[in-house]
Amino acid sequence: MKGKIYFDKIHNRRIELDITQKEVAEKVGVSISVIKALETGRSDSTVETLEKIAELLGLKLDEVYNPEYRDTKVISVVNNKGGVGKTSVCGSIAYALSEMDYKILCIDADMQMNLTHSLGLSKNPMHLGLAIEKEDDLINYIHKTSYPNIDFIVSDLAMSTTEMLLFTKVERESILKHMLKNIINQGIYDFIIFDTNPVLGILNYNVLNVSEYVIIPIELSIFAIDGLDTLVKYINSIKKTNEKLDIAGIVINKYDLREKKITETCEDIVKEIFGDKIFKTRIGVDTKIKQAQLESIPVMCADTTSRISKQYRDLAKEVVKVVSKR
Repeated sequence: MKGKIYFDKIHNRRIELDITQKEVAEKVGVSISVIKALETGRSDSTVETLEKIAELLGLKLDEVYNPEYRDTKVISVVNNKGGVGKTSVCGSIAYALSEMDYKILCIDADMQMNLTHSLGLSKNPMHLGLAIEKEDDLINYIHKTSYPNIDFIVSDLAMSTTEMLLFTKVERESILKHMLKNIINQGIYDFIIFDTNPVLGILNYNVLNVSEYVIIPIELSIFAIDGLDTLVKYINSIKKTNEKLDIAGIVINKYDLREKKITETCEDIVKEIFGDKIFKTRIGVDTKIKQAQLESIPVMCADTTSRISKQYRDLAKEVVKVVSKR
């Protein structure tokens, strides 16, 4: 059943009216085990049953059930190496998910503003850096885009000082977690997707501390995969404060069949580090990426039927499959 049932409101109202679970079950026409499971959040129910329970308890249906609520998954796209196509992977996955009718909030946490520009957005005073400075609720910084199902929180060049600013704050590792809490609790989005900067500092610590999943784009070249063990140690260190954090998968990006011997050697090294965490879908080298960047549009808008568009849609399906297991 989609949406969210407010189990605690049902339980508290029943106690307030001094009605037993058995009485509720009898009057609604279900077994007492259904009511017990419902009140403890261990079971869903039909809308018809919820309507009967709400009426019995003197409540409106929307007080106990929100059909529009979305179970928000927070994903960060991370690599401590520049030039591996992190922003392209981030924006393209977001767009592919939006095509699947998921509601997406993209957050650009990289002061270079590449993700911001890639969706045709420009400089805006209401940016992530200002929100962090004020420790403000991020719901106040959401911008609409021209793409259905995609909202955005932009970055700014001024965020080059955000690392230093965060070090002056109390509970500096959890600032973003507090700022994003309201958006997550409201269930507005299916996915919140962060693009990150290539520095394993306190800002990215904040991003991963609020994330449930990490996607790591890599290029199969010796220099590009050097340092992956450092990234893994960084992620594992954050798991001490964020037990939900997990690596969703490794995206092999800029894959080139003409360099088969090199890529096979590099892939063996990656497999030693990440095992079966590598996504099956590989994103090939494609000039359409640069064309899309030039036009400040997602690559799938540049050519919706292209090979790379299909690859990103397949990758998005893999992402959904991974996060649906939890």
